[in-house]
Amino acid sequence: MQTGDPYSELEKERRLRRMKRIPLMLLLLMVVLFALTLHRPESWAAWLHAFAEAGMVGALADWFAVVALFRHPLGIPIPHTAIIPTRKDELGEAMARFIAEHFLEPEVVRRKLEGVDLSDHIVRWMKSDTGRESLQDLAVSVLQWALGALSEERIRKFLSRLGRRQLAKISLAPFAGHTIDWLVRDGRHQDILTQMLRYTIVVLNDNRDTIRERVQNESPWWIPGFIDDRILRQMLERIESQLFEMTLDAEHPLRQRFEEWLEGLSHRLKTSPEHRAWGEELKLQILENDSLQDYLYGLWRELAEGLEKDLSGPDSRVRAGVGNWLENVAAELEQDESVQAWINDWLTGTLVVIVEKNRRQISSLISDTVGSWDGADTSRRVELAIGRDLQFIRINGTLVGGLVGLVIHALSLI
Repeated sequence: MQTGDPYSELEKERRLRRMKRIPLMLLLLMVVLFALTLHRPESWAAWLHAFAEAGMVGALADWFAVVALFRHPLGIPIPHTAIIPTRKDELGEAMARFIAEHFLEPEVVRRKLEGVDLSDHIVRWMKSDTGRESLQDLAVSVLQWALGALSEERIRKFLSRLGRRQLAKISLAPFAGHTIDWLVRDGRHQDILTQMLRYTIVVLNDNRDTIRERVQNESPWWIPGFIDDRILRQMLERIESQLFEMTLDAEHPLRQRFEEWLEGLSHRLKTSPEHRAWGEELKLQILENDSLQDYLYGLWRELAEGLEKDLSGPDSRVRAGVGNWLENVAAELEQDESVQAWINDWLTGTLVVIVEKNRRQISSLISDTVGSWDGADTSRRVELAIGRDLQFIRINGTLVGGLVGLVIHALSLI
């Protein structure tokens, strides 16, 4: 016979009703035995009578005890009955305190987490089809949500107002000066200059023919072409030679002059009233330039539409890129034991701190939830959860009571 879901309320109620029949049948059996052996002269009847009499007492006593937890027995409002519906708030608070003190205690949580290789679980989940697809779905959903939100007119206006307000608070000239200071610090500006010089050398070399053609077109007619070529070749060679020297020599005088110019510009941007006024004027032009705003929004819309089209397709390159990135991260993490140990320590410490700071709030979910329930509903929920086990108390009470009755009868005979 196929049964339903054991966790559904209907199935729990069906099993509870079926379980209640067993102690009820035992009680009826005791009643029948008691009636059949009443006033019988045989010695064996006295033993059965004592067993049945004590069994009835035990069955009725335990029936009263079990029923008194959930409701008033026979509907009679006897004191200290219907304990769960009348004291559900106190029981919820007690349960919440018990969980907070014994299950969410920081050291208990720490010992449990230290016994689990969290990074290994993360790696195996990321490498599994389920984990990879879940993370891909999450990334795609977040992107689609963000694109949809930024496409909303009200969101765009809100972000525009927020950006304008934040930009209005910034003084551009001093901000640019501090930015230059950051570049000069630790020689970052020299690294940038080196890359610019290399790029310039490549551009000059790749565009020699274009430069020669431009010089020939604009040169006077009376200058022979071979003279133009010679002058141009010497000029480009000297420029490239100078750029090479600057690229290779960190102490080149022109590099020093570049650094001095940057430091002077930084100082002027931070202190000069003229530069400050220039920054404010530029800021106002940016804030009031609707054409610039429309142009930037148009660029954003083109990018957003391309992403939306890609994400909506079955062969999304963004989704595939996220999947490939996750595979690389999982493979690299699987081989790096030091990073795994760091992840375990970080997750353990973080979760312990979170639990320690919020265990009262976490455990209060129990008390708050129980407090929001109706008394009768709380009683029903608890009875469905533990009612089948409580029926064994009634069964044991009947049988143990009967055995105690036999012992008492034996002692009376002695």
